[in-house]
Amino acid sequence: MKNSKHVMPLFRGIAGVFFLLTGLSIAADADVEELVDLGLTQVYEGNYQDAIVYLDQAIELNTEDPEAFYGRGFSNHSIGNYEQAVSDYTRAIELDPEFGDPIYGRGVCYYYLKNYEQAITDLSRAIEINPEYPASYYWRGSSYQDNGNYELAISDFSEFIEISPDVTDTYYWRGLANKSLENYEQAVSDFSIFLEFNPDDAYGLFWRGYSYGKLTKHNEAITDLSRVVELYPDDVDAIYWRGRNYVILEEYDKAISDFSRIIEIKPDDGDALYWRASCKFALQGYNEAISDYSKVLELNPDDVDAMYWRGFSYFYVENYNDALSDFERYLDLYPDDVDAIYMRGRCYFYEDNYVPAKSDFSRVIELDPNDEDAIYWRASCSGSLEDYDEAITDYSRALELEPEDTDALYWRGFCYSMVENFDQALSDLSRAIEIDPEFAKAYFLRSQIYELTGDMANTDADYEKAIELNPELAQ
Repeated sequence: MKNSKHVMPLFRGIAGVFFLLTGLSIAADADVEELVDLGLTQVYEGNYQDAIVYLDQAIELNTEDPEAFYGRGFSNHSIGNYEQAVSDYTRAIELDPEFGDPIYGRGVCYYYLKNYEQAITDLSRAIEINPEYPASYYWRGSSYQDNGNYELAISDFSEFIEISPDVTDTYYWRGLANKSLENYEQAVSDFSIFLEFNPDDAYGLFWRGYSYGKLTKHNEAITDLSRVVELYPDDVDAIYWRGRNYVILEEYDKAISDFSRIIEIKPDDGDALYWRASCKFALQGYNEAISDYSKVLELNPDDVDAMYWRGFSYFYVENYNDALSDFERYLDLYPDDVDAIYMRGRCYFYEDNYVPAKSDFSRVIELDPNDEDAIYWRASCSGSLEDYDEAITDYSRALELEPEDTDALYWRGFCYSMVENFDQALSDLSRAIEIDPEFAKAYFLRSQIYELTGDMANTDADYEKAIELNPELAQ
């Protein structure tokens, strides 16, 4: 895209008359001035190879003429011989240090040669010589931009726009600089001006859509990116970012369609595979998510995000062993990640491996003393290990943080029953039923405790209610 920028040279006046030429043969007595005039005439007419022939001869006769070196430099510049152009421009500057045209031209060539610092130096000198010439600001702004100095790029592009507001592609380049600085509102404004004059420019549409997305204007983003896809159906960048905007809007089926299209075009696109997996995860398609996350990890075994979420996916399909493997690898890299430690603890618990599970939940509580979930599950580990007093302590702490946690009430009630504190057990179970009148297991356990205390009327009533709510409890 950079190479589409306009070359806007500053010409000195071309001296002399126009000659009628029958070929490139030059009269033996032609003087240097005539050769230079002939060469510059060819430059003016865009015949750069012919210009070089004339100017080569002029330079052979008189190596002190800066016009000849400038004209040949401009010709080489125009046909893309930037290094030769730099050499010619440099000689013209040596012969006439105040000759602004070759200083400007050399700056532009340095830009194309990606020597941005030298480009900035030359173009700054050209601006000193002629501050009203807009092209110097344009190319210096381009050099600043490609060198990563976006604020100075914006300043130069703005100066150019003030002098030459009709060169609309400058709004596009200023928009890119604003985008790079995350000035997305200004970027959208610049791209919008550019698109008024170039409504089907895919680059302008893409970057305005991207900027809209960053401004959380996801529908506007999707509109622009969809237009890009209409123009270029296989543009994977536009399809990808449209998919990402669909994800944020939780339109997961549309997002999956976009990411799948990218994967058709580029089967090894790890980003598209990752985000398709994440959409399938959000739709509870855990096995499909595992398949995509696994492909991501084949492409990049150290992709920690894919590793982490594949662990979650394995957990939800009750493949705790593989989930443990993913969380272990993740924790090798991020040992204090509380979510991964917590999930590893859950996996250990469901594998009936209560001691390491309890250790993980304790580590989470060290890092976050008010993590109610970790406290609850540590209590569950203690209960499974028949350490009922410790379990009661943790369930009580969990209930301080979340007083209406019916599971914590149920299991604390169970633990109280195991230490034969039946009154407190009945109190907890009654409170759980008050919060959730459909809690069948609470009725069932309360009926058993009533039976232990000899209250047969309540035993029968609770048992019947439990069976009514969940007939499988009768088994």
